[in-house]
Amino acid sequence: NKTLKQMKDITVDEALSHPNWKMGKKITIDSATMMNKGLEVIEAKWLFKTETEKIDVLIHPQSVIHSMVEFIDGSIKAQLGIPDMKIPIQYAITYPDRINSVHSKMDFNLFNSLTFEKVDTDKFRCLKIAYDVIKEDSSSAVVMNAANEIAVDLFLNGRIDFLSIPDLIEIELERHTPSSDTDLENIINIDKDTRIYLREKYSI
Repeated sequence: NKTLKQMKDITVDEALSHPNWKMGKKITIDSATMMNKGLEVIEAKWLFKTETEKIDVLIHPQSVIHSMVEFIDGSIKAQLGIPDMKIPIQYAITYPDRINSVHSKMDFNLFNSLTFEKVDTDKFRCLKIAYDVIKEDSSSAVVMNAANEIAVDLFLNGRIDFLSIPDLIEIELERHTPSSDTDLENIINIDKDTRIYLREKYSI
């Protein structure tokens, strides 16, 4: 709920203090910038062969609803669960079977209010960057991902401020000449070149 001006002064400790999830440092910062959702939009497009315009992101403070799909008749199916990755990981291991879990389960007496908010892309520019990149359908997505990882590392080490994360990504995207060549070797080289350039630039 911070203003854009306040977000510039977000400390590393503040950015790592997620109210619901306990995750590693990199993914926690991605959650704070909403780059994690940008990456998930890209995943959804390719995994489900879905038009970008049909993929929407909402802020859900309770972290209970993890995804929703609307069908052509207007009905909606949602995947709900406590904010803990143990259950999804268990299901990934046991798929297609579901086995009894010893982990905590949903208690709707505790989660009795589910709210949603639109994303302010002026505050969370990483999500806008991801949407812009996916519309290009080019190597820019590779550059975005690599630049984001370097930017997060710089922020965690006190080298840049929080709002400089999307700044760095945008600058690197402007430097890049997009390519439609999706050959694996080309993708690996673009990723490598992006990281080498940024590490040299910031003396990492």
